[in-house]
Amino acid sequence: MERSKTMNETWLGTIPAIEAAILLVGCYLYMLGGRSGKWKRRVLGAILCSGAVWTGLLLMGRFKWASFGLFPLISAAFSLGYGSDTLWPKIVKRSLIVAFLCLSGALLAWILGGKAWMILPLQGFIGLGSVWLGVKNPVHAAAEEFFVCLLLTECLIMYPLAG
Repeated sequence: MERSKTMNETWLGTIPAIEAAILLVGCYLYMLGGRSGKWKRRVLGAILCSGAVWTGLLLMGRFKWASFGLFPLISAAFSLGYGSDTLWPKIVKRSLIVAFLCLSGALLAWILGGKAWMILPLQGFIGLGSVWLGVKNPVHAAAEEFFVCLLLTECLIMYPLAG
């Protein structure tokens, strides 16, 4: 029987809640780093967003040392500039961030295999939505930064649960 079928369903539903709680703190730090102290975004935010995934992998019994490769990819994405006064540079910069975070999803899919690869196209699609959100800015900047981070990292916590 598959691992996920042998787990208590309540516990299986609790794991993403634990991951999401950690991820939310990481996204908050991402936003704080946009206000002052870029290290909050680049280091602490990246550690917590990576840590959310590592927690899921550990709780699912699927942890692999290669998953430590997430931190440099997420930190690099969180370190890239994304602002511009003109449209196309803004789109290119934000798309590059999406590419780095999709690369972190590809790393997880490679590590886990199987159905984990099915999450990657969804992550890319949501990433495109984050570019739109970042370019159009329909909400205040601080809230927009939090939501962009959440959109860009939410799929990462799905990978450990892929069957």
